Amino acid sequence: MSSLAIGCPEINSPDTPVDSNATVLDATPRDTGEKRGPVPKRRFQKGCFWLKKGMAYSIYYEDSKQPDGTLKTRRVRHFIGRVPDEMSERAARQEHTRIMQDVNQQRGSVAPAAKGCTFKDVADLWRANVKPHLSPSTQRQRESHLRTHILPKFANEAPHTLDAPTLRDFATGLRKVLSRKSVVQILITIFGILAHAEEKKILVSEVSLKALKLGKGEGNRTAPFFTHAQVTQIIAAAKEPYHTLFAVAWFTGARSGELMALKIKDLDFERRVIHFDETCDDNNREIRDVLKTEESTASLPMPSALKDVLWNYLKYHWKANDKGFLFPNPNGTKPRRRDNVVRYGLKPILKRLGIPSKDVGLHAFRHGLATELVESNVPLPIVQKQMRHADPTTTLRIYSHAIPATHRNVMEELGQRSIGTKCQLVQETFAN
Repeated sequence: MSSLAIGCPEINSPDTPVDSNATVLDATPRDTGEKRGPVPKRRFQKGCFWLKKGMAYSIYYEDSKQPDGTLKTRRVRHFIGRVPDEMSERAARQEHTRIMQDVNQQRGSVAPAAKGCTFKDVADLWRANVKPHLSPSTQRQRESHLRTHILPKFANEAPHTLDAPTLRDFATGLRKVLSRKSVVQILITIFGILAHAEEKKILVSEVSLKALKLGKGEGNRTAPFFTHAQVTQIIAAAKEPYHTLFAVAWFTGARSGELMALKIKDLDFERRVIHFDETCDDNNREIRDVLKTEESTASLPMPSALKDVLWNYLKYHWKANDKGFLFPNPNGTKPRRRDNVVRYGLKPILKRLGIPSKDVGLHAFRHGLATELVESNVPLPIVQKQMRHADPTTTLRIYSHAIPATHRNVMEELGQRSIGTKCQLVQETFAN
């Protein structure tokens, strides 16, 4: 196999001697007898990927500290592996790229941003290719992160300069004014953009949220949720259309945008299912077919109790409208606004029933249903399917406040065996 060398002109020359057994080549001028001070940081190295007779090497320069404290620059030839016996050429080149990232990071060398390849450029790529597939609320959140925090700091930086130390310093600065949760969301926006840049074969730094070591959070705050007893009271006290809307929210666990976007065509009384494939943007009440995740598009069971509620609503209370919205606004032109449903439909009932209403919205029905399912010892895959979570860990994390009945029963039984018997013997002793 012919040798291939990329990135090092001096090695590309056929006259350049390379010792196949050597691993380090001295590249410093002859010693003049004077001590050299610290060598200035070198410019960014692309290094040289060299393939000869099935042996892959990475060749680059590094500073080596000598016993007398001086620094000498040396040329290093790092053996990567055998091609194709141990790895493919593509894998060897990827390893070379990783090696050069480590070398440049150790030397403090940073590559300049290539023309048309600043972080703002890759953010624009993300906006064009990824952003349209996100839910409207997520789009607004990501744009807010970019406009307020990210682009003012990194717009003209090269994507590969956003390494762990840089992002850690960035996060530390944000924590002075923002909560940890907000900072994490901003970092997730950056990671999403960098991941898309990597898909486009743009050089980025390998960094993750875990690598930043941001420390522990403030603790998981239990999300507001309604109990089964509270939901029964709320639905019974609500007038139409809120009576039916709250019933659908409880029996399906649908998100507020999905509830507002429901249409008559989504109700299948024959198969007894409700289909969710659209969401309503509460900002402008536009209907979109972009849900939170792919798993969000699904057909959920319509229990008999909910079927009866829907039949009664459609027969006596529903107002026909051109677009067939199940819960249209009074004019029948658009879906109801979520904030108005909470303000005028939900909060007055909670106040009348004495149920805490701080930070409570329609999502409390969703969390309440999940909590009820977990407490009823429903298998996790069913809970995940009903909640339409892409990852089961999301279900476990969000609803960790719900202790399954089986868990509680096991601990109760264990306590009775371990302590209850002893306490009974002590009581019998005193009684005698």
